[in-house]
Amino acid sequence: MKKILLLSVILLFQFSFSQSKLDLKAPILKAITVEKIADTKFDYINNAQVSWDFTSTDLKGKQVSIEVVTIYDCFNEENASDFKSKFSVLNKDNFKVKGNYQLIHLDVMAKCFKWRVVVKEAKSEQVSDWSYFSFLK
Repeated sequence: MKKILLLSVILLFQFSFSQSKLDLKAPILKAITVEKIADTKFDYINNAQVSWDFTSTDLKGKQVSIEVVTIYDCFNEENASDFKSKFSVLNKDNFKVKGNYQLIHLDVMAKCFKWRVVVKEAKSEQVSDWSYFSFLK
C-alpha cells in the first residue's frame, strides 16, 4: 500500500511540472521572428536578429522566454548534441513587450544555433519545437 501511495505522489508531481508542446498556431510564436542580416565584415556570414512584438498577445499570468543554444556540430541542425553554450535572449529579468536582440557571429563564436520559446504559466510549462539558424550563407 505504501508503494502505491509513493508511486502516485511521484506521478502526480511529475505530471504537474511536466513540459508540453506549444501549439504551432499559438499567437506567441507568430509574434517572434528570426531574420538574417548581412555581416559588415564578412560577405559569407549572416548575423541573426531575433525580434518579438507581444503588443497584441495576452500575456497575463505568463512568463515568456526565448532560449538560444549555440551548436558545434551544425551538420545535425536542431538535432545536434555538441553544444557550446545556452542562454536566453528574452526572459523574466529583461522582458519587454516589444524588442529585438542581435546575435553576431563573432560574439557567440559559433557557426549556428537553435532556439525555442518557453512559456511558463502557473504550474505548467510549454515549449516550442527547436528552430535552426546557420550564420553561414
